[in-house]
Amino acid sequence: MSDWDYQGKNIGRYTILGKLGAGGMAEVFLARSKGAGGIDKTLVLKKIHPVLAKNRRFIDMFMEEARVAMRLNHSNIVQVYAFEQIENDFVLAMEHVDGSDLLDIQTLAYKQGHRIPFGLCAFITAEIAKGLDYAHSRKDDSGEPLELVHRDVSPQNVLISKDGAVKVTDFGIVKAKSVDENEGEVKGKLGYMSPQQAKGLPVDRRADIFSLGVVLHEMLVGATKPAPKLGEVVNLDPPIDIDPSIPPQLNNITMRALAREPDFRFQTAREMVIELSNYLREDSDIYDATTLEEWIATTIPAEQLEKVRL
Repeated sequence: MSDWDYQGKNIGRYTILGKLGAGGMAEVFLARSKGAGGIDKTLVLKKIHPVLAKNRRFIDMFMEEARVAMRLNHSNIVQVYAFEQIENDFVLAMEHVDGSDLLDIQTLAYKQGHRIPFGLCAFITAEIAKGLDYAHSRKDDSGEPLELVHRDVSPQNVLISKDGAVKVTDFGIVKAKSVDENEGEVKGKLGYMSPQQAKGLPVDRRADIFSLGVVLHEMLVGATKPAPKLGEVVNLDPPIDIDPSIPPQLNNITMRALAREPDFRFQTAREMVIELSNYLREDSDIYDATTLEEWIATTIPAEQLEKVRL
C-alpha cells in the first residue's frame, strides 16, 4: 500500500490522516481518534512494519518499547497514550507534537544564515536533560530502578512544538534491566554514541549524557555537516576552539558531557541541568519556551517550516 493509500483508512478506532515516516521497525502516521460525544483527538500512531508483523523478535521489541513508554509521563517526553493489538497490527498511540524536530530546525536556520543563539542552546539542552533524568530515575512497581538508557539521543529524536516545548521521543531501542540482549549488540546512531556504546560494552545513563553533549556541541558550533563518525566524536574539538565567541561556561559543560571516560562526565542528567540553569540565570536575557517559539517564528520562513512540520 502506498503512503497516499493510507489516508482516510481506519485502524480500529483511529482514522489515518497521513503518513509521517517509517523506520527500520515501524511506520508512523498522523491519525484522529473519536472519543465520547464526538470529541476528536489528533495523535500519532506507530505501527510495526507489515514485513515484520509476524517476526516474534520484532514484536517483542515493539512490546518492550510500549511497556517502557507507558511508564513515562513527563512534560519533556512524548507521551504514549495506549498500546493495542488491532487484528494483526500492533499499535502505539502517542502524543502529537505540532512542530518539527531539532535537526530540521537547525538545518533550516543554517540555510537562512543563522544558528541557534547560545542561550537557546542551553535551554534546549536543559529541557532534553530534564526528560532524560526523569526516564533514568524511573522505578518498577516494586521500587526497583528500571535502569533505562535511551541510547538514541540525537537531533532527530528531539521534537520542538510550535509553542517552544521541547520533548524527547523514540524509546524504541531503550536499554532497561528487563530487556534481554545479545552481548556486544550495538544500537543507536554511530555519530552520537559514547565510545563504550559503540564498542557494544555495557552502558548506563552516562551514555545518554555523552550523546546529549554531541547534540549541544553541534548546536553551539553551528554544525551543518553530517553527524561525525565515532573517531571524530571521541576527539571533538572544544567548541570554543572552533568559535571563540562561545561562552566558556557552555564550552566546559559540553566537554564534561563528552568526556571519554564515563566517570569524568556528569553522573546524572540532573547535574547537567543544574549547570545549564546556572548559566541561564547569569544571562541578562530570558531563554524559555516563549523565546524559542519567537526565535523560530522570526528566523525560519513559515512556508519552509510547514514542509517539515510533523
